[in-house]
Amino acid sequence: PKGSQTMGDRTDRRQPRGKGAPAPQRKRKRKPAKSDKNAPEELSSKRPVSRFRQVIQRKGFKPRDPRFDESCGAAKPAAFRKAYGFIDDIKEEEARVLKKMLKKTKSKNKQTKLAAALTKYKQEKRAKDLDTKQKDIKSTWIKKERELVAKGKKPYYLKKKDMKKIMLAEKYLKLKKEGRLDKAMAKRRKKNANRDHRFMPE
Repeated sequence: PKGSQTMGDRTDRRQPRGKGAPAPQRKRKRKPAKSDKNAPEELSSKRPVSRFRQVIQRKGFKPRDPRFDESCGAAKPAAFRKAYGFIDDIKEEEARVLKKMLKKTKSKNKQTKLAAALTKYKQEKRAKDLDTKQKDIKSTWIKKERELVAKGKKPYYLKKKDMKKIMLAEKYLKLKKEGRLDKAMAKRRKKNANRDHRFMPE
């Protein structure tokens, strides 16, 4: 009974526990189970309600990558380049403006910045043209190979060294058509000769 507890029992309960003694565990009250997972959560009336709270429960945001999302459709690089080709036109116009500004300006600091911007544009354009050329060669190669495989030929996959050979051959054909092949070949021979001379023993 409640009245049968002595003063000694009460003082023993209030005594501080020694070092290393486990702390008394309090039983946590479980939240009442919801009838439905989408049902609103019941809040205790003993706690003040916040002014800002989520009235409508919504699912968490999940980022998605359009490259691997089926709902975005298949990737079509050629269609993408065609649709966003106007960006290249804008960049070319910007490059023309930069060239005009570079000719007019007299400030050394501005000249350095404008020249750096033009160099960056040229490098990006060169890299993009090279990438486009490689993709076109690969696409043409795949089409031809499919036709030959359909006739019974064993499939051959384009390698990096094959790509280099094709691009070099196309480069020489272009130079020959423009009448600059002899000049380019002489320049290349001179470059190779200088490189070989550097490694020759004195």
